[in-house]
Amino acid sequence: MRDSTTAEASRTELAAAPKTLWFIAGYLALYLALDWVSYVQPVRHTGVTAWNPNTGLLMAMLLTRGQRWAPLAAIGCFLGDFLIDDAPAPWRTTVLTSLWLTIAYTLAAWVLRRRAVNRAVESPSSAAWFVGVVLVATGTAAVGYVYILLGAAQLGPGDAWGSIGRYWIGEFNGIIAVTPVLLLRPDAAALKERIRRHSREFVLQCIGMAAGIALAFALAAARDVRMFYPLFLPVTWIALRYGVAGAMISVTLAQAAMVAALQTTPGSIPLFDVQFPLLLLGVTGLFLGALAMQRNQVVKRMREQDSALQIAMRTAVTGQLASALAHEINQPLTALLSYLRAARMLTASAKPGDERVAAALQKADAEAIRASSVLRRLRDSYRGEGVDPEKLHVGTVCERVVDALRDQIRSNHVEVQINSPLDLPTVVADRIQLEIVVHNLLTNALDALNAIPASREHARRVELSAYAHGSEVFISVEDSGPGVAASVAARLFEPLVTTKASGMGLGLALSRSLLRSQGAEMWLEKSAHLGGARFVVRLPPQPRPQISL
Repeated sequence: MRDSTTAEASRTELAAAPKTLWFIAGYLALYLALDWVSYVQPVRHTGVTAWNPNTGLLMAMLLTRGQRWAPLAAIGCFLGDFLIDDAPAPWRTTVLTSLWLTIAYTLAAWVLRRRAVNRAVESPSSAAWFVGVVLVATGTAAVGYVYILLGAAQLGPGDAWGSIGRYWIGEFNGIIAVTPVLLLRPDAAALKERIRRHSREFVLQCIGMAAGIALAFALAAARDVRMFYPLFLPVTWIALRYGVAGAMISVTLAQAAMVAALQTTPGSIPLFDVQFPLLLLGVTGLFLGALAMQRNQVVKRMREQDSALQIAMRTAVTGQLASALAHEINQPLTALLSYLRAARMLTASAKPGDERVAAALQKADAEAIRASSVLRRLRDSYRGEGVDPEKLHVGTVCERVVDALRDQIRSNHVEVQINSPLDLPTVVADRIQLEIVVHNLLTNALDALNAIPASREHARRVELSAYAHGSEVFISVEDSGPGVAASVAARLFEPLVTTKASGMGLGLALSRSLLRSQGAEMWLEKSAHLGGARFVVRLPPQPRPQISL
């Protein structure tokens, strides 16, 4: 057994190896590309730059994959500094800086993973943890990075504090803008639907972002940092509508536009002069997006609770209505039963006539008895008086229900087949409640078949089967109808959920409640034999009361 398990694990690792290699190659390629694009206006040709989106990619990788991927982070840092910098430090110095950055960000990712901020920033509290931990990590990384470069004479003593501040904010901006976007797994369908419903607003937001990016180039030409702040308007608008994803995508676009504008405009202000406004933009967008997502979640929960409350109220009203009906209709049914018995006595003493009258009266008598028993048992159940268990042969119960619905089966031209072995074990259950359940299932199958025309290609068939598996006995009712839609199947047993145009949605919910009160269960399956719906009832060998109506 151990050898087979080891072999299976080896095959799994071999199958996953190509994906891992592709991930490593893709990560390194994207990291180096981001490092190359953002290598703008460095301090003394070192890795101290004003904006580092590649660090955001590194942080996202450590958050999603864990600290065991720290070696890949170190390799990316080493390759970035060694290949991208204009005048790279000696390789030993680059190794030290890469290890220092990896340690700082691995510890930060470990802390955030323990606070469950490794998937998405979806609330102001998670945003606060993210910003706080990243602020400390980037500050620690900046201090160590700069002092390692000072020790290697890559920077002069006069550049220390300025380089620390610039590198700190550049790392912070890169993580704040890029990492939250990479952590999110947005629902594309829901996002498209939201954009479709607010198409005009989305167009205006895009125009606002385009105007903000144009302002970035105007800022570069005018050398006026104050022209940067109108960018807050479209970012705020997008954050409130689309949450963290929209906010940080717009922040990233704004930061990239600012870097491009300052780099391509001759004589513009230094990029380091707009580092702090970029930091404020990123933090503001993150908190606004997280607040918007929290608000949306609260509104969603309130709607779900309101819907559940409405269903509970309708269910309670339905229960009271059922109890009242059981009480009020039982009396006229009792009177009807008396009249039917009197009619049978009169026809028995009269001259011989049409025997169909007596047969019809006998059926009416049986149905009146059954209806009275059903209503009485429902009333007892709502009163919490439990069940009346007895030893039953499930095949006999199925035959009684089919006999009661014989006329409806014949008029709908449905072929009903009962499969019940003679040696089927007996069960201990409430006979009336079990007949109610089977009656509901068979009636639903007939209604489903009645909705489609009968033809040679699609015959109307219902199979009512009873079988045993171990000590448990099962009843299945399957039909050749259209089945149950997937959108309804998950809620089919809830009260007031129905697929019928004139249905109340109480039959299946009531049936499952009656079964569970006896320790039994019922579920829906796809009929592999007839192609329609297949309802299965599991009956335990002994009654195990669980839920009282």
